[in-house]
Order: sequence, then C-alpha cells, then structure tokens
Amino acid sequence: MRLAILGVAVLCGVLAGCAAPLRGTAVDEAETILAAPDGADLDHAALARRIDAADVIYLGEKHGNRFHHAAQLRVLRELVARGKRPAIAFEVVTQPETSELVSFVQAPPGGADPTDHLRQALDWRGDDYRWRDYGPLLQFARANQLRVAGIDLPRSLRRRISRVGLEGLIAVERRQLHDTGFVDAEYEEIMHERLNAAHCGFAPPDLRARLYETWVARNDAMAAAITALTAEVPGQPVVVIVGSEHAANNMGVFERVAHRAPTLRQLNIGLRGRAPGTDPIAEFAPVVRGSRRFAPAHEIVWLTPNDGMDQAAACAGLEQKMKKLSK
Repeated sequence: MRLAILGVAVLCGVLAGCAAPLRGTAVDEAETILAAPDGADLDHAALARRIDAADVIYLGEKHGNRFHHAAQLRVLRELVARGKRPAIAFEVVTQPETSELVSFVQAPPGGADPTDHLRQALDWRGDDYRWRDYGPLLQFARANQLRVAGIDLPRSLRRRISRVGLEGLIAVERRQLHDTGFVDAEYEEIMHERLNAAHCGFAPPDLRARLYETWVARNDAMAAAITALTAEVPGQPVVVIVGSEHAANNMGVFERVAHRAPTLRQLNIGLRGRAPGTDPIAEFAPVVRGSRRFAPAHEIVWLTPNDGMDQAAACAGLEQKMKKLSK
C-alpha cells in the first residue's frame, strides 16, 4: 500500500558497492536509533548485533523517503562487509517480475549495460522515482552478486481484488493467491482504521473491506516469497525492503512468516522521518483491542530526517478517486 508518491534522490558512490562509510552524508544527520520496549537509545554496534542474529530483517520504509533508502543501503553494505550474503526482497517489485531482477544482477560484466532493459521491463523509465529509490539497492546487489526477488502480487490482481473482492475472482486468479488462512478480527479492526486514515477518510466501508482483502492477500504472498528465500540458502539473511505498515506490530507479513516457518528469527525495524510535534517514544506504545495486546509498532525505530509529501498534499483529489473505486 503506497500512502503517497514522494520525491527521491540518487545516492553517491555506494551504487557500485564501495566500502566507504556513510558518515558525514545526509543519512546520518539527526539520526537516532531507538529500541523497544521503552525507546532506549541503540548504538550502531548493538544494532549490528541485532541484525546479525536475525534470519529475516524488515527495513520498513515510508515510500520515497531518500533517507530511508540510504539507511537500507547502509545496512546491506555493512552486512556484506561482515561476511554475510543477504538476499534482498522488494515489495515494490511483483513476483512475476523476479526474473527481470535476477537477469539484471547476473548479467555478465563487460557486456551491454542491462540497466535500460530492466527499467523498461519494470516500467521504471525516464525520471521514475522507483529507479532513484531502488536502483542503488539493485546496483549494489549486482556489484556483489546477491540474490534478489520481487515478492508482491501482480498489480493487475491487486486491482481486481480491490474492485471485486476475493469472491469476485475467477479460479485461475485464485491460483495466484497464497492463503495462510488467518482470520483475525482485532487486526482487521485496526487495519480498517489505518486504511481509512491512509485514504484520508474517503474510503467507504465496502471499499475498506475489499482493500483489507487486498492487504491480506499481499501479505500472504510476500510471506510465501520470504520463506522460500530463507529456505533456498539456509543461514543467510533475507532483507525485506517494504512499507513499514506491512510488519507493524509484528503483524501483516511478520506473523505470516512466523506461521509458515516458526523457527525463523525476525527483526522488525521501522524507518521513520522526524515529524514536528510527534513523540518517537509513542512508537513503542502497545496497541490494545479488547483483551488483545499487540506488540509495539516496531522492535527498533530508526529516526531519520523527514522527506516527501505532507498529508494534506497526499489527500488532495483523493476523494473523487475513492468514489470511482467504490462504484
């Protein structure tokens, strides 16, 4: 779920996987790392130990925040420097597009530059913000020959679910789903509230119900892809580049991975832009619904400078779009 389409920036020499540290660049300005349960400061050495102990590391971003993408690249670079061979799982790329990512990474050196083909195949042409965001991560994967995969459902299937619901799908469409079988009324209540807020209060109940079905189907698909990546090369981590809500409160993708592979050690890191008037410690407040107490939003919160479109700008014109989608 993309809450906004935001501006981005291209990073420096780390594109080719250079070992120079990021100290002194924008990623470190006003950077703070906090840990549950009480928001205590976490230094980079302690963060590295937490990351090294995990099989699946969620680097939950706000799409388009250039500081978040710089932090993701930093984590990957430091993992490789410590001798790890992480796989990179991209929410922004669909599962059927995985072969395009693999072909890009494995293209022989010295031949034709595979960048133009990849950008055309993914429709990331021209000044598309996604190449500026995720291109550096893919170029790092190519420089270091890391495994890569798209993990989301096809866009056309996501649109179909949001328009007709799961019941409206035909049999062949249903074969593309990865149903975990969870029915969680409390989580559904929370997500209806968040989906409504993400759509600026303009999504009517019937549309929110279909959006929630789409949300669950996507999380199931991503969990299936992540567990496949962990099983493919046991002992090597999978770094998940994903919107932070997909692992918030250790739910969404997180709980579905735990269901599929209970022994995997998962680490939920939320990248957050500093917003005026907000208290970062509030990120660690548990969410309660009835007798149910959910985990804090993230186990670790990595605060960065803010970047991108504000809520008022994101909501402009959305009401009419929601009306069309709800018909």
